[in-house]
Amino acid sequence: MKKILLTTTALVGFAGAAAADVSVAGYAEMGIIGGDGIETQFHQDIEVTFNMSGETDGGLSFGASVQLDEGGTTGAGTVTTDDQGYAVNISGGFGTLTLGDTDGAMDWALTEAGNMANAGSLGDNETGHAGYNGSYLDGSYDGQIVRYDNTFGDFAVAISVEADDTEDAAGDVEDMGYALGLKYNIAAGAADIALGLGYQSAANASRTVTVNDVDTVIPLGEDVTALGVSAVATFTSGLTAGIVYTNFDGEDDSVSHIGVGVGYSSGDFAVHANYGMWDYDEIVDGASASGFGLAASYDLGGGASLHAGYGTSDVDNGTSDVDNGTDDDTSSNFSLGLALSF
Repeated sequence: MKKILLTTTALVGFAGAAAADVSVAGYAEMGIIGGDGIETQFHQDIEVTFNMSGETDGGLSFGASVQLDEGGTTGAGTVTTDDQGYAVNISGGFGTLTLGDTDGAMDWALTEAGNMANAGSLGDNETGHAGYNGSYLDGSYDGQIVRYDNTFGDFAVAISVEADDTEDAAGDVEDMGYALGLKYNIAAGAADIALGLGYQSAANASRTVTVNDVDTVIPLGEDVTALGVSAVATFTSGLTAGIVYTNFDGEDDSVSHIGVGVGYSSGDFAVHANYGMWDYDEIVDGASASGFGLAASYDLGGGASLHAGYGTSDVDNGTSDVDNGTDDDTSSNFSLGLALSF
């Protein structure tokens, strides 16, 4: 997911449709990307997001969003097209129900290291390193998630379900995946503290470590559960810092991950850094994957901003004799250019 937010919208009204509107937001990138194993090359990306909202006579709010993405480039220089994301929601005094391409309750509750005051980069370098953890067990099935969430003062709760829609060769369908998330916000003098707790389950899952478009798949087996906690402090000085820890338990093995992030903004300038590490020692003796990411931005005004990103990865396959291009591999990549919001 892009970390650079779409900030400008154009509103379109519909005659005869009370309390209903459609907003359109545009976003584009132009710059260069490169790094180890990646030829330095031009990069462009264009996104259009449609947000629709309305309200019933009884006061229920409803909405939908669709994101169209054209013309990005992968680390190998391949042009990608027609990436789409969509979700539908309805909300009222009972809370909010969302269905589609949305975060599961665990991802909703926890603050990822790369989301701690991060203005983003063109190549998502700071969140694409081998030590990053972003979606937990979301996507273990078809990626279609239904989530209910509600807020009670400083406390918020969510529950989500992701179902398997396909049959395997034996005609069986996997059990549903469930997630639970809790949030609690604390005002403590010069800092606001956000705490998150999440739990998630999936019938089958694995973790994939990617370095320069080469994947190492770490199987977790059946009946996988994840338990995670995050804590983030945002200070009035412009500094944000936090930590997130997650443990994944599979049928026979467990994998743990820790991530730390820090961000600072002052005027038009913002900078962010994060570090993460996966510990696969219970699966393969001595195996781990770690990485560091850095992003910086400068706001030019009018929806334009300069962005620079850097990421480095270090993968150690331990005692494994499998050589798929990531065994004891260290690599880095970067991006530089303009982000334009319309």
